[in-house]
Formats: sequence, C-alpha cells, structure tokens
Amino acid sequence: MSISGQFRTLDLKPEPPAVADILARGLDLVESLGLKLHHLDDLMLTGRPNEISDAAAAVEGAIRDASPTFTQIAETVSRLGASNLVTAAEQLRKIEEDDAAGLAEALRGALTRFAKRSFSANRRAQHLNRGLNAALQSLQALGVQEGGRLIAEA
Repeated sequence: MSISGQFRTLDLKPEPPAVADILARGLDLVESLGLKLHHLDDLMLTGRPNEISDAAAAVEGAIRDASPTFTQIAETVSRLGASNLVTAAEQLRKIEEDDAAGLAEALRGALTRFAKRSFSANRRAQHLNRGLNAALQSLQALGVQEGGRLIAEA
C-alpha cells in the first residue's frame, strides 16, 4: 500500500512581516542605540577609561547586532517603491496605512537624532584623544618614564 501521490508539495513563501511591525522594531532599536550612545557620551566626560571602553564596545556590538533589522527596513522601504523614509511615509499614506506612515516618520526622526548624537560623541572622543596624546607627549618631553614605559594618569 503506497501513499505516494496523495500529498502535494505546497510552495508556501512566508509572508513578509507587516511594514508597521518592521518600522516599530526599527524605532525601538534606534531608541535603544541612542540611549547606549548617550551613556557613552556621558562617560567620556568622566574620564574613566575602563567604563568608556565597555560602553563603546556595547554600542559597537549593538550596532553590529542591529544590522539585520536595518537591512530589513531598507528592503521594506524599497518594496514600497521608496528610496527613503520620507517617501515611504508618503507611499504609506497613499495606501491609507497611517499608523505605518507615522512610524516611518518617527523612525526618520529617531535616526536623525542618533546621527547627531553620534557626531557629537565622535567629536568628544576625538578631543579626548587629542588631549590624552598631548598629555603623553608633554610627559615624554619631560622624561617621565619608568622601566621604558611612559607613566601617565589622565
């Protein structure tokens, strides 16, 4: 008794996640990244190198982990026939997906804030680096060394 042929193979492709779900996940992710970056920026003011290093590693890891979500957002925006979140929001409003359009606008705003905060943190890190390098060069010029290693406490 053979049952072959009684079952047919279905080519079911999973439905892509809803646009609103993807945008909401992206918004949560960007806000979380923003908080981590804000924490790092605050720590750079303290001058505690171990904590700064840990916070920087956390931001870097979070950004790396966020890559698949950002790729999914870009694919979703492209699927809408848009090249950016502003155009995506316009397209979503045309098809009466007002909630998703609002999320696209909110995500764009969150990304803008994150970019500004990232620029500010990068500038602070560069100033911190220049200051430390100048201090080390001054100490080296003064001949402050122990066992061939420069001693500096910032």
